[in-house]
Amino acid sequence: MELQVTAQCLARAGSRILAVSLWAVLLGGCAGSAPAHLGVTDGRLAACPRAPHCVSSQAERAEQRVEPLHYAGARDAARARLVAAIRALSRMRIEAERADYVHAIQRSRIFGFVDDLECYLPESGGVIEVRSESRLGWYDLGVNRARVEHLRAEFDRRGG
Repeated sequence: MELQVTAQCLARAGSRILAVSLWAVLLGGCAGSAPAHLGVTDGRLAACPRAPHCVSSQAERAEQRVEPLHYAGARDAARARLVAAIRALSRMRIEAERADYVHAIQRSRIFGFVDDLECYLPESGGVIEVRSESRLGWYDLGVNRARVEHLRAEFDRRGG
C-alpha cells in the first residue's frame, strides 16, 4: 500500500513539473520583440527596474551596479573589439549595432528565455556603459551579472 501511494505522489509531482516546464518553454518562446525602453536617451541606458534581474553600469542601486568596460584608443576600434567579444559568448545574437550602441540578446539554454544586453559607447571615449536584463521573471540567479563579467573578460582578453 505504501509503495502505491509513493508512486501516485511521484506521478502527480511529475505532472506538475511537466506543466511548469511547458509553461516556461511557452513563455520563453513568446519573449517576442525587444522592450520599448531599450536604447540610449540623453546619454543614459534605461534605468533598471526594482526587480533584481537587471544590472547596469549606470544603476542607482548598489546591488544592481556593475563597472563599465574601459578601453584606450579609438571608439571605433573599441566597438569592433566589443562586437567580437559579444559574438564569442555562447548563444548571443547582435540585434542592433551603431557607432555608439550595441544591443544583443541571449536565449537561455533550456527554456529559451531571452535576456537583453546593451552597450553604450559615449563620444567622450574610454568607457563602455553596459546593461543586462532578463525580459521575464523576478530573480535571475546572478545570470545577468555573470554575463557582463564574461563579456568584460572576453573584451579584455582581446586587447586592452
